[in-house]
Amino acid sequence: MIWLIVGYMWLFLHRPFEIWTWMGTLRIERMSMIFILIAWLTVSEKQVTENKINFAVFLLALSMTFATLLSPYTNIFDSGGYQNWMKYLVFYFLVMTSVKKEEDLKILITAFIVCFFIYMLHSYREYLCGRYVYVMGTKRLIGVDSTMNDPNGFGASMVICLPFLLPLVTLFKKKWHYVFMISYILLSVRCIQLTGSRSAFLGLGLLLFSSAIVSKHRLKLVPIMALLSVVIWFTLTDNLRDRYRTIVDSSINESANESAQGRLLGFYRGWENWEKSPIWGVGPECHGFATGEGFLSHCLYGQIPGELGSLGIIAMLFLVLCFFMNHFQILQNYNYLKRKGLEKECVFCLRLSTAIVSSILLLLVFGAGGHNGYRFHWIWFAAFQALATSCINEKVNTIRKTEMQNLLFPKPNNPPIPLIPHKIQERNI
Repeated sequence: MIWLIVGYMWLFLHRPFEIWTWMGTLRIERMSMIFILIAWLTVSEKQVTENKINFAVFLLALSMTFATLLSPYTNIFDSGGYQNWMKYLVFYFLVMTSVKKEEDLKILITAFIVCFFIYMLHSYREYLCGRYVYVMGTKRLIGVDSTMNDPNGFGASMVICLPFLLPLVTLFKKKWHYVFMISYILLSVRCIQLTGSRSAFLGLGLLLFSSAIVSKHRLKLVPIMALLSVVIWFTLTDNLRDRYRTIVDSSINESANESAQGRLLGFYRGWENWEKSPIWGVGPECHGFATGEGFLSHCLYGQIPGELGSLGIIAMLFLVLCFFMNHFQILQNYNYLKRKGLEKECVFCLRLSTAIVSSILLLLVFGAGGHNGYRFHWIWFAAFQALATSCINEKVNTIRKTEMQNLLFPKPNNPPIPLIPHKIQERNI
């Protein structure tokens, strides 16, 4: 079952049916999901992974459903945002009921990074062949597909996925594994440069320097990161440098300044939509219809209140809280195993949870300039972390159970040697 899920993951991330149109007519993504569901119903061993984050995902799905059903601007059959989110929910359900072992989780995370690497590599190749968009006076790289190819969204996705190299290092055993990691980092940095996304560029800098500062090798890594930032800057074209300079000087490019102001306006317009419908909002992706401007909010903190209302705010806050609660639980279990001298048994789960929390923080940062509330990352990362929590909990529970059995039913390690009285007497004689 794990390999069927991996296959769908590649179809979802790379989306070859959007690249080669003849594949689109075959509805490959839909047919593959139907096949996986049939396999899940018939031959898969099903066991639900229990975690508090399941309730958060359910609450978010409930708020999405209410917002769509009660919206005057859309309905449940025409809302692309709602239908796509329900697809993410199906994937979440499949992963949470099919993946049970840590080995399967390792395959899933490895496949996630490999699939995204292929997607980036293909997109970069198409850019070199002349496929790009010219926006705000800058030639900008886009994704090779048509659904998630926006330069800002593509750039954010690349930054969000970079922390997942941390748990993969745990699995590296051969030299070519490290070659892959270096290639992935270099390709990500180059693609982020070429997207012209200011938020992704800032997010990359934030990720690199924060990773160096929290590392125990910070004295070596901080100068390296400073040198790397200089190299990154001087490998940019003049147009891209001018665009990134607008981060600190908006007078360089008036259109870039208008774009930044649009994000702020999206925040205020989102809360105006909340005032119209404070409980369930105006509906997913209905921000433009409600304001009459036709534009999306371009701000997470205006998108969720305006489109999902108070129910959506509560659900999203609880989801973010669950990410941190799970991470805290994993940290506690790791420290417990460390005291037993068994910390190597759970390094992968700890690093995976650390990567997920880092990515969630990046999503929240990017939310200041992007409407990323319905991204698949929220749901996928929730499933990954819930599985990591389950794996490490199982190890801790096994050790505690063994300790309790040894306490109640002690087994003597060295039974006493029985004494033979007559031999002792003979020896004394």
